[in-house]
Amino acid sequence: MANERNAELQLKAFKDLFDLTFTIPYQQRGYKWTRENVKELLTDLRDFIECKNEKKRVYCLQPLAVVRLGDKNYSVLDGQQRLTTLFLLFIYLNEGKAPYHFVFDRDKSEDSDKGSIDRSDFMKDIATATEEQAEKTIDTFYIHSAYQQIVETFKEWGGNLKAGFRKLLENSVDKKSIQVIWYEVSQDKSYETFRNLNSGKIQLSNTELIKALLLNSVSGVPEKERLEVAAQFEQIEQEMSNDHFWYMFNTSDVKGGQTRMDMLFNLVSDCKGTNYEIDPRWSFMNYFDKAEKGSLIEKWKKVRQAYLRLKDLYNDIYCFHYIGFLTYYHKSNTDHKSNTDHKSNTYNYLNELLRKSMEQTKKEFIISLKDEIKKIVGKEYNSVDDYNYESRKEDLCRLFLLHNIETILHRYELHKGEEETESLMRDFDHFPFNLFYAQSWDIEHIASRTDSDFKNDKDRSDWLESIKADLGENYPTSEDFKSLKNEYLKNRKPENFKPLYKKIMEEAERLISADGVIPDDSEDCKDKNQIGNLTLLDSHTNRSYHNALFPRKRMHVIVSDGLVDEESDFDTNIKPRFVPICTCQVFTKAYRKTSALNLNSWTQKDADAYVKDIKQKLEYYFPSK
Repeated sequence: MANERNAELQLKAFKDLFDLTFTIPYQQRGYKWTRENVKELLTDLRDFIECKNEKKRVYCLQPLAVVRLGDKNYSVLDGQQRLTTLFLLFIYLNEGKAPYHFVFDRDKSEDSDKGSIDRSDFMKDIATATEEQAEKTIDTFYIHSAYQQIVETFKEWGGNLKAGFRKLLENSVDKKSIQVIWYEVSQDKSYETFRNLNSGKIQLSNTELIKALLLNSVSGVPEKERLEVAAQFEQIEQEMSNDHFWYMFNTSDVKGGQTRMDMLFNLVSDCKGTNYEIDPRWSFMNYFDKAEKGSLIEKWKKVRQAYLRLKDLYNDIYCFHYIGFLTYYHKSNTDHKSNTDHKSNTYNYLNELLRKSMEQTKKEFIISLKDEIKKIVGKEYNSVDDYNYESRKEDLCRLFLLHNIETILHRYELHKGEEETESLMRDFDHFPFNLFYAQSWDIEHIASRTDSDFKNDKDRSDWLESIKADLGENYPTSEDFKSLKNEYLKNRKPENFKPLYKKIMEEAERLISADGVIPDDSEDCKDKNQIGNLTLLDSHTNRSYHNALFPRKRMHVIVSDGLVDEESDFDTNIKPRFVPICTCQVFTKAYRKTSALNLNSWTQKDADAYVKDIKQKLEYYFPSK
C-alpha cells in the first residue's frame, strides 16, 4: 500500500505542465481567489526568488489532484485556484502566451447560458478583456480582478522582477523552480479522492460534497441526467443567494463551513438542528452518501421539489409576507433558547409549511397562515388598545411589523388587477426582511416622553444642542432661562437639568406654531405611553437624536430614509437606514387626511388617526367585540 501511495505522488515543475489540457468538471466551484490571495502568492514568490540560500531550490505548491482523461488531458479534482492564478501570471509575463489549456465542462454544455462567456477564451484574451465582459459572470469577475492585481503588483514593484519570475516558471525540476505535488488517481477512485481532499486548508462543505456526488461521472447518474442536474443545481444556488428569498424563511445567514443550499438538503434528509450544529455535513454523510436510502437521482428530485414548493410560496405576495412574519415570530420566540433549538424549530416549521401547502389550496393555505398569526397576537391582547409602552418589546415589535405588512398588502389590493401597476408592486413593494434583520430595533416615542430618557451628561448636552437648532430664533432668552442654564452648566448635575428641561419644554409648547399660538387641534398627546405615540425605529436612528422634539425627529427619519437635500443645513452625515413604511408615514403625518397639518408636533388627533389605521389594517386579528 505504501509503495502504491508513493507512486501516486510526485513533484512536477511548472514547466512540466506546459501544453497540457486541464478539464474543470461540473462539480468544481468557480474561481474565487481574491486580490489579497493573489498578492500574497506573488509576494511569496518574490521572496523565494530573492532568497540567497542555495539549498532552497523548490517553491512547492499544494497538491494538484487530477484524473487522466487521455493523452495530455486531465480532469482537475483539486487545484483549480492555483492553476488559474499561475496561468494568469504566465500570460502577463509572456505577452498573452498560454502555458496550458483549460476546458470548462459547464461552458461547453448545451445547457450553458448562451449569453455567458467561455472562461477558457476569456482567460486567453484576459489582457484585453473589458470591465463589461468581466462582470457578466462571477467567475470572470474574479479572474479579471486577479489579473488586474498581477498587473498592479508588478507596476508597484517595477519591471526588473519580471525576468526572475519568468525563469522561475520555466526552469526544470532540477533547478530553482515552482513545483506542484502531482497527485494522479484512477477514474474509479476519483470520487472518493474528491470527497476526502481539502481545498487549501478548508474542508469541503456539505454542498460541495453533495454536488460532487451528484455530478461526478462515476456516481451512477446517467450523463444526460447529470447535465440536467448541473443546470438545476446552479439555478437553485443562484436563487438561494437571493436575500429576499432566503430571509423569508430564515432570520440570519449561514456560518462558516455552511451554505444556504444546506437548508434544502437538511429538509429532505430530516436533519435535526442538533445534528447540523455538530456536523454541517450531516445530510451528506447520513443520507446522500448512503446507497440504501435510495438512488441519488431520486434524492435530488426531492431537493428540487422542496425548492420549487418554497419558490412557489415566495412568488405569492401574501404567502411571502405572512410566512416572513411567522419566521420572525419563531425567531423572537426562541431568542432565549440556544441556536441549536432555533435551528431545530426552523426545520420543523419549514417541514410543516411544506406539508400544509401541499394539502391545501392556495386560498386555504393563506387563511391558515393568517389564523396562525391571529392566535399569536391575540394570545395576550384582545385589541390594539391593550398595547402600550409597558407591553413586552417583542409583542410591540410584532404588532408594528404586522401593521407594516398589512399596509403593504392593502396597497397591493388597491392595485390588484391593474397589470402594469401590479407588476411594479410585486417588484418593489415587498417588505425587506433581509434589511429588517440587518438592523436592531427600538420602540420609539413619537412625541418625546420625559427627561428621564437621558442616561448621561452627553445625552443631555446633545439634546441641548439639538433643541437649540429646533427652536431657532424662538430659543428661550429670558433671565429665568439663563439662570437655570448657568446653574446646570456649573456642575452638570441631573437634578439641575430637570428644571432647565421643564423650562425649555414650556417655551417649546408655547412657540410650537409659527405665530406662537397653539392651534386648537394641536393638543399634544395626553398619554405619551399610548400605542398612538409609539412606532418602530431602528436603534441607530432612535438613539442618534436622543429626546429631540418632533420636528427634529421628523428630519432625522426623513434623512435616514435617504431623502437628503444638499442645500439643507440639517446634519447630512446621518447614515442611511431602512425605515419601515409605517414609520415613514408617522413622521410625514400621512395618517391625517387634512390639509391643515401642524408639522411641528405630534398631536392627539395625529395619534388617534394613527391608531385608527392600525385597527383597520389589523381588523382580521383583532375583530371588534
